[in-house]
Amino acid sequence: MPGIKILLVEDDWIIAKEISYSLQDLGFDVVGSFDTGEEALNKIKELQPDIILLDIHLAGTMTGIDVGRHLKQEHNIPFIFLTALADTDTIEKAKLVDPYAYLVKPVNPESLYSTIEITLHNALRQKVEAPTLPPFPENLSIDDGIFVKTNKRLEKIMLRDILWVEAHNIYAMIFTISGKYLLNSSLKVVEEKFPSSKFIRVHRSYIINLDKVKAIDENDLIINDHPIPVGKTYRENLMKRLSFL
Repeated sequence: MPGIKILLVEDDWIIAKEISYSLQDLGFDVVGSFDTGEEALNKIKELQPDIILLDIHLAGTMTGIDVGRHLKQEHNIPFIFLTALADTDTIEKAKLVDPYAYLVKPVNPESLYSTIEITLHNALRQKVEAPTLPPFPENLSIDDGIFVKTNKRLEKIMLRDILWVEAHNIYAMIFTISGKYLLNSSLKVVEEKFPSSKFIRVHRSYIINLDKVKAIDENDLIINDHPIPVGKTYRENLMKRLSFL
């Protein structure tokens, strides 16, 4: 498909060249090829790819799964996993970050083309069907309310009634006692806009309302009888915000 920009993240130089040549022969525009996830993420804003082909096992400190998780949380760009390993453990780990597709190397041009076409179609459909809401206002306080989309209407929920916010693909899901609501914003945006006096990130996939914490159970917080995991990098900051006798 002419005009479609593809970013390739593959640490095997020979395989990267073979895939790049195949993509070019198929009419795609290869805007960049990198062997580490760190390099690729640093160039995303500059290159603006439409789709990313991402090897699971990469050079550098980040795995492809790490990169995929970052893409889901911070960028609205579809990605396809590439790997030479099709074992059950690898597939299960890859599934957790919800890629659009999964290709086992060596990749033949026919599979490459059909997988990219289907991914682009599904990504466009998801974008069209995604809820469209105005951005959050600045300087939200705990007593403010926001409108969220539920079924075919907009419903107002108060920030003080939110239990926690959870990453849901590239969006965020708000949980309250009465139900859950999908936002057309990433968890990062929620973290930036919600009042930090009451809301704190405790895991790469969770932001919690401090007022709703009822108990601490080893590595989990208990909110409304639901366990919320606490990531190691967030634990120290969380403990500073909680009061102990």
